[in-house]
Amino acid sequence: MLKFVASLAIFASLSTFQVHAGSLFSEKTEAWLKKHLEVSKQFAVSLTKNKIKFNGCQQKDYKLSMSLQLSDNTSVETLALYGRGVLEFGVFNQRVTSRSYEVISWWHNEDFRYGIATGLRPAHDLDLPMSGSLALPDSRTLSVYLETDGFKEDHVLSFAMRRETWLGNTSDLALNWDKSYDNQLQLGYRISF
Repeated sequence: MLKFVASLAIFASLSTFQVHAGSLFSEKTEAWLKKHLEVSKQFAVSLTKNKIKFNGCQQKDYKLSMSLQLSDNTSVETLALYGRGVLEFGVFNQRVTSRSYEVISWWHNEDFRYGIATGLRPAHDLDLPMSGSLALPDSRTLSVYLETDGFKEDHVLSFAMRRETWLGNTSDLALNWDKSYDNQLQLGYRISF
């Protein structure tokens, strides 16, 4: 258990470390993380990177996931996500940086996997050339997930219900509300290649 707590501390510090993500989060970094953090078959680490780029726009997203299998049908997963986007259109240039953290408790049976999660999105920053940098409101999320097999073996059908609470007193902007809510239903179909 002590190794798991130490791993979570390393996980949190890596996810808040601000460098150019392309050099930090690479295949070598994932291999190093797996080598040093996978202490048993019940503990797994993964690092994924998504990137899109076209004229005037580029976006990179990174997800660091650590999972601990507690029993045959229960597990705990922690996620740290880092995203950075840039729009370059002269005086309308924008730079957005986002971080979020989530802890999910999963229960498994033969046909389904369902989970309950809590998440936090602090330091959602927006940089504008005319006004400088400002922090958007923090948000907290409560989620319920359901996953099952898709039409083929490597397909996953997922369903999520989320309630995100935006906290108005954590913003650099003068907001006329203390809290705002966003309720979401998400349906997804994932195919592994």
